[in-house]
Amino acid sequence: METADLTSIDFWESDSVDLRLNPQRRIEADGLVDFLREECSVSASVVLATSGSSGGFKFVVLPKSALLASARAVVDHCGMDEEDVSLAGLSGFHVGGLGIFARACLTGGALVDASDRKWERDGSWLVEMIHEHGVTQTSLTPTHLFDLVRHKVQAPPSLRCVLLGGGRMDPPLIAEARALNWPVRVSYGMTEASSQVATAQGDEVEWLPLLSCWKTRVKKDARLAIFGDPLFSGYAMREDDSWSYRSGKTEDGWYVTGDRCEISEGQLRFLGRADDLVKVSGELISLSQIDSLAAAVSRDSGRDAAIVAIPEERRGHELVLVLESGAAAADGIFGQINRKLPGIERLSRWIEVKELPRTAIGKLDRSALEGLARE
Repeated sequence: METADLTSIDFWESDSVDLRLNPQRRIEADGLVDFLREECSVSASVVLATSGSSGGFKFVVLPKSALLASARAVVDHCGMDEEDVSLAGLSGFHVGGLGIFARACLTGGALVDASDRKWERDGSWLVEMIHEHGVTQTSLTPTHLFDLVRHKVQAPPSLRCVLLGGGRMDPPLIAEARALNWPVRVSYGMTEASSQVATAQGDEVEWLPLLSCWKTRVKKDARLAIFGDPLFSGYAMREDDSWSYRSGKTEDGWYVTGDRCEISEGQLRFLGRADDLVKVSGELISLSQIDSLAAAVSRDSGRDAAIVAIPEERRGHELVLVLESGAAAADGIFGQINRKLPGIERLSRWIEVKELPRTAIGKLDRSALEGLARE
């Protein structure tokens, strides 16, 4: 289905099951829509592919009513209306991209569709389109923001809101972007939530106000559970040459996420993935904290970086720095990071790549990173 259909209320109110796949990735989905419609009685839904823990794909089934409920909550939370001009710069096969279309459809505001444009690291086409159409709001990932800051790109004056999501949030990077007049609003969300769960209403970075559509609770292991109208309906997976479908939620309708979070007075703080804790010499280490440090140090040298944990017989895991190529000496960056870490958290080695592997919307491809480090 063409992305133009996403701007029509007819699409959002139809009973169709719309499978939206990244054309750049080989994803086997033959027979999935027929299976969902005929054997699972699924209708009026959008189906998106996400990487499963086993390295294969699982398919998240999102009712169109859930996507619209999310869009309505974001519109109210961020004060959007029919006067806004939205730029759809994220792909329509990602929940963040779908949300832009849904919000514009609800408000009746103008929408500029650039969802099929290839990102240029100097941000030139983005800025040109914002200037040309008087765009007031758009969505970006931290990768896009990193590129804009590295090239010292000033935000066009018409822009009043940039929803930032889909990856690691680096406060110094966000501060640099705001100094270049990019009106960044940090968000936290996931595909299963039809987009956002908590979003800044001002300059918040760490503690983010929850959207009104969500009920939340935190499990004993700090994992976040959510309940609300924007929740997905279930997962479909290919198993033994046949399709299976499960709800993915508890009996009372809650979804227990894989994220560790804190909730206080209607605000959420993201602590890290539940699976980002790895054991090194018997001690639990948070990869996300080391990852943020590595990103900050390498960014000062004009590079991007990520940390991966590779199983190692003696210590349990070794921590490896994957560094994007650049002018600054890699061993110097490696040494700077290690000097800031306690002994048990220090990195064992570094590798250099031309570009960090990323998904279509700019999120780090962790499986590919681990493969590079193993090689």
